Amino acid sequence: MQATIMQTGHMTTNAAQIIALNSHRDSTVEIVPFASSNNHLEALEYEAKLMVAAAAYRTGPGADNDDGPEREVRFSFLASGTSLQQVQGLLQTTAGENRQREELSRQQGIRLNFIDFCDKWELDRVERQIVMLLLMQFSSPGFCLTYQASRLERGSDNGMEIGPLLSIISENLGQQLEYRHYFNIRGTLLNRDILYANHNCVDSTASILRMSVYLHERYVRHILGDENQYHVAFRFIRQEHSSVNLSQVVLPDSVKQDVISSAEHYLAGRKNGCLERLDDFFGYGTGLTFLFHGPSGTGKTMLAKGLANHLGCPLVSLNLEDMPKIPVSDDDILAMLFREAALLGGIVFLDECDDIFGRSETRLSRSLLLEIEKSRCITIMATNKPLELDPAMERRLAMKVKFELPETQLREQMWRALLPPEVMFAPDVDLQALAERFPFSGGLIKNSILMAVTSIPSASDGTISLTLEALEHAATLQTATMNDMSRLCEKLPPLPSLEVVPVSRQQRDQLQGLARGWQWLRREETGFNLLFNCSDITTGIKAACGLAVEIGMDVQAFDIARVSSMAEDDKVLDMVSQRRIYPMVAAFLNSSACRNMTLFIDYNGDVARLIDSGYDKATNLMYGEMFHQLRNNKGLFCLVTRDVKSGLVPVEFHQMITLAHPPEELQMRHWEKNIGCGSISDDDLVDLVERYPMHLSEIGFISRQAKVRAIISGRDHTGIIDVTEVISGYRGSKKAGVLFGGRSVSA
Repeated sequence: MQATIMQTGHMTTNAAQIIALNSHRDSTVEIVPFASSNNHLEALEYEAKLMVAAAAYRTGPGADNDDGPEREVRFSFLASGTSLQQVQGLLQTTAGENRQREELSRQQGIRLNFIDFCDKWELDRVERQIVMLLLMQFSSPGFCLTYQASRLERGSDNGMEIGPLLSIISENLGQQLEYRHYFNIRGTLLNRDILYANHNCVDSTASILRMSVYLHERYVRHILGDENQYHVAFRFIRQEHSSVNLSQVVLPDSVKQDVISSAEHYLAGRKNGCLERLDDFFGYGTGLTFLFHGPSGTGKTMLAKGLANHLGCPLVSLNLEDMPKIPVSDDDILAMLFREAALLGGIVFLDECDDIFGRSETRLSRSLLLEIEKSRCITIMATNKPLELDPAMERRLAMKVKFELPETQLREQMWRALLPPEVMFAPDVDLQALAERFPFSGGLIKNSILMAVTSIPSASDGTISLTLEALEHAATLQTATMNDMSRLCEKLPPLPSLEVVPVSRQQRDQLQGLARGWQWLRREETGFNLLFNCSDITTGIKAACGLAVEIGMDVQAFDIARVSSMAEDDKVLDMVSQRRIYPMVAAFLNSSACRNMTLFIDYNGDVARLIDSGYDKATNLMYGEMFHQLRNNKGLFCLVTRDVKSGLVPVEFHQMITLAHPPEELQMRHWEKNIGCGSISDDDLVDLVERYPMHLSEIGFISRQAKVRAIISGRDHTGIIDVTEVISGYRGSKKAGVLFGGRSVSA
């Protein structure tokens, strides 16, 4: 044998950390517990040396004669003239004493690393002997000298050939043949990667007796009590004893409790041996694998940490986005991860698993499937990607847990749960209002609190009082980076009151009724979709803004022509999910925030024409997505379009509000204001309003055009003839309202 197994399972010429164990034994040993794990290893070293000596007496040079001096030279720890029967008796006595002392140590709560390791893997008596011999060969200089002196193997390093191992643990050929199955690649030791074998030496002409096996270097160090990490790949594997309390993880109670109870029952089954029986029945590992999926910041990592803390298990994690940087293969780093979790009794946490979920199989996904297949621990995988699972991966998942952006009530709980102990909210802070105004994930709420805390100096006693102003400022900064919406969304300035909306008193009352309806629907967490139909887009926008001010909401306005784009280049980045999404989807992301009305403005009247044409929503890509989003909307949505003539309201809208022209008296005052008092007689003004009813913004537009016409004609003031000629020009060429019109048609 010419090589040593290191942490990755590759062959290397460097030896592992070696400790010197006492090679002498007191002939009168009192049966007492072991003082420590190292004390136990010293006893095991002597037992292992006796096993080697007994095998050498049975099979080595001099076995057929009485060449006692040669044996004394080779085994100086034995008394002069010791016979095979005496060595076997001494071995039997030593092994018996060691087992008694191990049991006493167990009863007194003294942890012995070797025993814990064997118990963890449920090794039987023979498997424990094999591990003990390989452990000593790897770590004890005294045992190595004994093994070399035994001449059972011509050359050895940190491992042993199967033939000599069998001769040590067996008393005759029959036992050797029986014990061969322990080196079967599907047996416990090799199948669970406790041992590594040099399979390269086995071919159609070779004997397995010449194949070398090794105890993995990481297992050697664990038994020796050395938990330090030496391999560079461990920079990417993080071990954490989490301090996150499950009370800080705000999720729907049913979701959180299902995860907790499943994990608790699994560990209980592992502890009472029930799952070990299942291992034997199924023939492979019975690990528990969770998949946490949903947008970034919704609590996937926090639940993993809270669960680890609750169960008292270390969290052993790997971010799969780091895989290209890791200086070992995918197979090796995943094997190291699961091995570390098994040794520490930990939970495997694989974050950013987006790339392994898909229909195409990769080397990484195959490696992960194999490790999950063999695992006997809890594994949690997290992804921000919408689920599209490979069937092979789907079969290995015990539970899929969907994380969604929280509703208002859960957001309020998150503001409370994520407040550090030394920080308090000032009396002016209204958490319900914050939760309603900012549709944040838990991650963004945490960021907002952290930013607010760093902006306020602490009091003399170290406490910090967060004011509403500080929290709103920090949350607003988070909103600015939530998604790339600056080129799509415009925040409209608030109106002073509903009274300034240029509609009749009857329609103002209708808007107030809609406000009352929304207040009730908001408590029910149900969406409200309204269609404003008006010949004048500006008036429709003001009516929607008037509704918003009546219920205390901000208005996010979108040009529907821009958000309806299905081009890949027009996709925007959603900072919550870190995905590029269509503008229409992005526009609806924040619609559930009760402090934001989503307003779509159809300047060209495209939606009105689609409604009037009786089109099939399912076949129209541009607007089919909008109607799909409306069916799932839980916020307040308004669409302003122009001149819907059919009166057929799509079922996705709860109500259509057709805005009539303002009262004639208001129209007359607006004409006088724009043209000039006295420019047109009262009779002409009355006739103008009766013949051409208009919205106020239309009157302003026509007045400006009439003034230009008068100036061109050389008149100092605008007369009724200028006004009527402008109106005739627009009304004669356009069916729709005079301000923005529709499709140009013949009179």
